[in-house]
Amino acid sequence: MSRRVLLLSSDKTEVLQALRARQDLRLQVITRKAYADLYEGCDTAFVDSFEDLGQVERAAYELSRDGAPERVVAATEKSVVAAGLVRSLLGVPGQSFDQSLWAAHKRAMKDRLRAAGVPVTDCAQAGSLRDVPRAAEHTGWPVVIKPVFGAMATRTYRVGSPQEFRRRLDEGAFDDLGARGVPVLVERLVEFSAEYHCDGVVRDGVVRRAAVSRYFTVPLDTPPEVDSGYVMDQSDPFAQQVLELHRRVAAAIELRDGVTHLEVFGTARGPVVGEVAIRPGGLGIPRMVHHAHGYDLWDEFVRAALGEPLGPLSHEPRPGIVGRTQLPPAPGLRERAAAVPGVLEARGPEDGGTANVEVHFSAPDVPRAESARTELRRLAGLRP
Repeated sequence: MSRRVLLLSSDKTEVLQALRARQDLRLQVITRKAYADLYEGCDTAFVDSFEDLGQVERAAYELSRDGAPERVVAATEKSVVAAGLVRSLLGVPGQSFDQSLWAAHKRAMKDRLRAAGVPVTDCAQAGSLRDVPRAAEHTGWPVVIKPVFGAMATRTYRVGSPQEFRRRLDEGAFDDLGARGVPVLVERLVEFSAEYHCDGVVRDGVVRRAAVSRYFTVPLDTPPEVDSGYVMDQSDPFAQQVLELHRRVAAAIELRDGVTHLEVFGTARGPVVGEVAIRPGGLGIPRMVHHAHGYDLWDEFVRAALGEPLGPLSHEPRPGIVGRTQLPPAPGLRERAAAVPGVLEARGPEDGGTANVEVHFSAPDVPRAESARTELRRLAGLRP
């Protein structure tokens, strides 16, 4: 008998492919009508937005008329809380509604981590854009403002002072943030030397696998089409601090089974958590970790969601440095990049899940990894 699994997703093809490869699943989907063609042949219910929890509730009840699903899978950042609601309403194992808030609602997340003694950025919640100056009185200026629900650096802005905020607000600079219709998180701007991420696999409440990486450039200052980074030497003292911090974060949000993407600032007083997500990172991070350490974060994500055992390693950790970079697409760029010494894989838009060319490469050390990145940027017609 097939297992019934409910997927809340938009266009995350990695998850869809992994679920469809399992012949014992009956796949049900909650999505937006814009993505209906992706889920042809599935039992499907539609919502205008995963943030409209009333629509999500009705869609879940519609699909469960003949019985609740055995598992609920949230494939996108926006669907994490919605999936938690569905699990709580239908009695399905996995992250509950409260637990999902700790991993998706940025203020609830910071409150939870701070209560557990985890170093996090100072923050306050504003009810709207007009309320930002009041919230900033609690954090102090300069600040970063962002929606309380959101992925990556989308609709995220640095603001230096109340005067700058008022000027930019009047100019319409924050209109896309205001259009979200959700509260705004106001964070004190962190002074940091570098930005890192830790991507892990948690099973039965224990971190089983984790890798610390460093961004070549700060994501907030870097367009997605040139985002880049590398997996660090995990014996590095700072990497060891981040791995311990990652363990504490997973415990604080009570994650039993899942995949994490933890953003961390390197500061003068040590690592400070930016935020955590319970899904694989984007822009080539899962593939980079696979090349470096031999495990597939998307496969582990699906395995954890379905209650399946930890997946096997495809190879032992690769010596040296493994890096990645996104490049704007251009005719022949994928082939030229693949020919660069040290390149492990060059993926086109049809493979990487973005509109970019995605390149993964190895190098003996960080300076030569930086040189490889510079050469790849040169091939794409970019400045070093």
